[in-house]
Amino acid sequence: MPPPVAAPPTGAMPVARPAPRRRGRVGALLVILILLVTGVLLRTALTTGLHTIGASSNVKTTYAGDSGGDNAGVHATADNPLLTNADYTLLPAKCAYTPWGTQVEVARKFFQTAADCLQSAWNPLFDKMNLPFVQPKLNVSADTAGITTLCTGNSSNFAAFYCSADMTIYMPISQLQTDLFGNNWVVYLSVFAHEYGHHVQAQAGILGKVHDQRRDAGARSDLGLELSRRTELQAQCFDGMYLSSSSNGGSLTSAQIGVAKNDAYHRGDAPGDMRDHGTSQNMGGWWELGYDKDRAMQCNTFSVPASKVN
Repeated sequence: MPPPVAAPPTGAMPVARPAPRRRGRVGALLVILILLVTGVLLRTALTTGLHTIGASSNVKTTYAGDSGGDNAGVHATADNPLLTNADYTLLPAKCAYTPWGTQVEVARKFFQTAADCLQSAWNPLFDKMNLPFVQPKLNVSADTAGITTLCTGNSSNFAAFYCSADMTIYMPISQLQTDLFGNNWVVYLSVFAHEYGHHVQAQAGILGKVHDQRRDAGARSDLGLELSRRTELQAQCFDGMYLSSSSNGGSLTSAQIGVAKNDAYHRGDAPGDMRDHGTSQNMGGWWELGYDKDRAMQCNTFSVPASKVN
């Protein structure tokens, strides 16, 4: 996700995924852009980032903060223990997702069900690493009005995101492009799994290390943006891993996986965007790698050449 325009509290940075550029039901759908305003990572069904949401901007979603989540795990990226064991995989997970709906309480139950399943999938890996894993908090709202966080400040111009400062995943329904995706709830599940992937990064200690490195390099420097892309693309890979786990558990159909895969290949930095998430080809490629391999080691975006995370 793009770095913040205004400086957030020390260490507080949002993490999110870019929105898709896709064709609509009757023709070409316009790419909805989002500009990050105060974060580093941000994601939605639109695009990732934290600028200012405008009709012509590319929506991005994903945040990461400092206090709380960033002090967890082992502060390391490429050699983080989560990424160095070839046996770390997510076992098949059968999840009884509650019905999707755009009403706040209905959506909250849906995402809470998903959160419980995601915890069941990821927690065993942290047990193997002898690291604690704390479930993130969940905030589901109709829109962004009145939401203030350490990652976004008083701005209401943001999409779905994870804020490690309060270890909370924020899912504003108005920013999920429900008018485009309708009842294809696997897209919203994928957005949520991406944001949950940022929580996994925070708990493992990856986000804490990235925040230190981006602060030293400059969030908008070439290195700072490359680190942002590595972070976002890894969350995409973790997203694919979880959907593979849920599919193998019989909770998702092959048709739904096809929808999620297509969506992944339609996200990424649009022309003229800040280069903080990666190309649509890489967004889809890392998602597909996570889905196909289901190995955390295969999601080590911090050990590959820069050309793999452009």
